[in-house]
Amino acid sequence: MLARLFRADAPSVHSHVAWEDLPDEALPTPPLQDGLGDAHLRVTTRVPLAQAYFDQGLRLLHLGWALEARRAFAEAARQDPSLAMAWWGLALARGVGQRFTADRAEAIRKALTLAEGTTDMEQRLVVAASLLADKGPANGRHAFVREMECLIDRFPQEPEPRLLLAGFLLDGYESDGRPGQGQPYAQLLLRDLLRTHPNHAGVHVAWVQAWLPSARPETALESAELLPSLVPAGSPALLAAGRLLLRVGRAVEANRILEAAVTVDDAYLAREALPLDVAPSADTALRLLSEGCAEVGQYRGAQAWARKLRQRVEASGGQPQAVLFAATTLVAAHLRFGFSRAAAEVPMELGDAATVAEVGLRDAVRLYARGVCALETGRLGDVDRACGALDALVLTLSEAPRSEGRALCARDVARTVEVAAQELRGTLDSRRGDSGRAEAALTRALRLERRLRPVGPALFCRPPRETLARVRLRSGREEKALELALERAGERPGCGHCMLLVAEAHVACECMSEAAHDFAVVLDLWRDADPHLPGLQRARGFAARGNRGRAALRRVPDAAPVDTAHGPRGEAATWTVHGG
Repeated sequence: MLARLFRADAPSVHSHVAWEDLPDEALPTPPLQDGLGDAHLRVTTRVPLAQAYFDQGLRLLHLGWALEARRAFAEAARQDPSLAMAWWGLALARGVGQRFTADRAEAIRKALTLAEGTTDMEQRLVVAASLLADKGPANGRHAFVREMECLIDRFPQEPEPRLLLAGFLLDGYESDGRPGQGQPYAQLLLRDLLRTHPNHAGVHVAWVQAWLPSARPETALESAELLPSLVPAGSPALLAAGRLLLRVGRAVEANRILEAAVTVDDAYLAREALPLDVAPSADTALRLLSEGCAEVGQYRGAQAWARKLRQRVEASGGQPQAVLFAATTLVAAHLRFGFSRAAAEVPMELGDAATVAEVGLRDAVRLYARGVCALETGRLGDVDRACGALDALVLTLSEAPRSEGRALCARDVARTVEVAAQELRGTLDSRRGDSGRAEAALTRALRLERRLRPVGPALFCRPPRETLARVRLRSGREEKALELALERAGERPGCGHCMLLVAEAHVACECMSEAAHDFAVVLDLWRDADPHLPGLQRARGFAARGNRGRAALRRVPDAAPVDTAHGPRGEAATWTVHGG
């Protein structure tokens, strides 16, 4: 999918991967693979292997697997140096970024030179790609779209031009839910392709990506269910399918597909004796597996997947960015279940090569976790100092230069840290009894969260919407709390924590029949949960006592955490983070 190559939809675990800086001619030869779909575009060549490798590159392009697509297109060019479309593919697979401007320009120059004498479709595809290579995806957008529309008009039965245009136009959704520029047009193109080419794997991958960030991800549910059989060797497609299934609340199926993505990646690495950082999907799949376990109440499972990610990162050399991604995955698991002391002591040693963005994110995670820990023990002065330190970090990171490529951008980190700082500040104000200031801070956190760029680091604090709902419950604004809780549960219908919040809001509103239904849903979602979760005990207590009002939600003492890490000792904690 061109959208994934030109606009990354998630940050990369590794800031650098093998072959990224190699010229196209020096890329190692890949094997021809099955299980990547059956996309085919007839190109002008007399070398069967060149056609085969070109088709493999095209299939990988649809998956957004740029590294393998480059290898396939480079091998097609080696098999037939006169194949213009091989250089077309190399220009597109390079994506965007100033580092690769010269590489893209050289590839498209060769494609234009060799395109004379090829078919009309090939020539027009090369010309359209040259518009992007010369002007970039922003400045060349209009001309590229017009050229592709002309191509679609000339070849209405050919799926590839329509799919390439749709893949380029996919632009997600804005913070207020409005589709991005070109998104509805792309969805119309894909809807028609689903009708005319129902077994085209690239179409189903694009359809899943089109609806994943929307308010209606279930629209692409059928495609997500089909992808494991259509693209069994394409881990990026499996990752997209698992992500969508997790989003619609089908955690068991999602985990099965995400585990398959890890297995496929490991088999790919073993088959070609490649380093771990080349795997396209395994690290992200492990993060999602940890998140999925947390949603269904499996604290031990969430920790286990996070630690597998940590082991994988350490085995690949322990790049600072990768260490951070693994550490924040474990921190998120601890915080989700309320074990802040364990979150505060997750190791995050980055070494001397860490960037400003990496050091800033590490310090922010530590400050936030220690702030939550201090809040739970009543050391409100320490929490206030943690909030001040987080605010100072936001200013420092906001003034740092932008980064490019896979590396974390300091300004994206600043946005994420600001959300965490406001969420912690709002919780502190609520504890002090100032519900007005608490609501203001948490409302700001919620607005900032909605404006986070998808290429930034994952949010490491508690969800602001859930925190705001709980603050409203404590301040007597039950109806407003219920609205927020229902909104959050609608986004994550498979999350037991969200449904528990809805149930408690219904109890606060004296809607006992609705609460009984909600607690039954919680018990179903958490049927395989760790047995000592306080929320699980509350749900069981309500079910055992029936609809007997607020008293049915008696306080259940917190269980001892499974991870027995200790929090910071002493009352006078120091909130400025130094060193590793």
